[in-house]
Amino acid sequence: MPTLVVNRKSGTARRFERGELAARLAATARAAGLTDVEVAVVHPRDIDRVLAEAARGGGEVWVGGGDGTLRAAARHVRAAGGTMAVLPLGTMNLLARDLGVPLDLDAAVRALADAPVAPIDIGLVNDDLFLNKSALGLYPEMIIDRERRRRLFGYGKWPAMMRAMWRALRRHRRMDVVLTVDGIERQISTPALIVATSEYEFRTGRLFRRPSLRDGLLSVYVSHEKGWAGSVGQMAKMFLGTLHTDPELEIIRVPAVDIHFERSRAVANDGELDFIRGPLLYRVDRHGLNVRQPDPIPAAADAWVPGRHREFGAEPPPAPPLPL
Repeated sequence: MPTLVVNRKSGTARRFERGELAARLAATARAAGLTDVEVAVVHPRDIDRVLAEAARGGGEVWVGGGDGTLRAAARHVRAAGGTMAVLPLGTMNLLARDLGVPLDLDAAVRALADAPVAPIDIGLVNDDLFLNKSALGLYPEMIIDRERRRRLFGYGKWPAMMRAMWRALRRHRRMDVVLTVDGIERQISTPALIVATSEYEFRTGRLFRRPSLRDGLLSVYVSHEKGWAGSVGQMAKMFLGTLHTDPELEIIRVPAVDIHFERSRAVANDGELDFIRGPLLYRVDRHGLNVRQPDPIPAAADAWVPGRHREFGAEPPPAPPLPL
């Protein structure tokens, strides 16, 4: 029987009164036919220890929380050879959506109880895993500024993030890195670089959704914008669902990539901030994690438009001529 572990300070979990969420999960699990189920709703400081105990011996762990909680659970479950299921108790619930888990909590428990177990790909950066994305440049800057504003000025998470986003875009710091794929090196200067497991849809209402979780490839997103106004435009295109048409966004699809840079840099792995000295060695671990996956939600035939891919090592296309 699975162990249900929830970070009580995460996204939607904090809306429940103390004891209410554990009782509801236990009752819903029993109604779904799961007997002797264990439920632990714990403080963030205890989450890693409880997840390690739940995964020990290859046990099945159903986890509810944000990206950091899911990443911690995946580490322990993968190491123990167990199975993981995702409860929709985070803020954006990106992985739950990709797996076809209903966002209603009771419906999610019922769906997961009957869901088959299937492997998904995960990303590795210097042998540490990430489930969704690893980011350098603008996004880690935003996280650093967001947390500073929350700590010093008492901002809520989203107001702090919006202010941090605007400040990072206006500063528009660029970084010089060297990308290496199969021994081919390219030196680039970019304000933002993201390595994602699989490929994102960029469509209104489906931001950061991934149509496939086991295609064996990483997606490297490189912005070639040279000014802050262009990066603001890219952000707008992302929310409008037209980012895949932007000629200044390069998408490289590869099973592995190395990123070299001088000095340590802030890297956001599934939203968790680390300061890492280069190089960063990225690999995809094919079928690296067993998860419960309800039947995927059917998508319209035109729901996903692939991005503009470039063969690695090819020169970027020339810029369009300026109008006279």
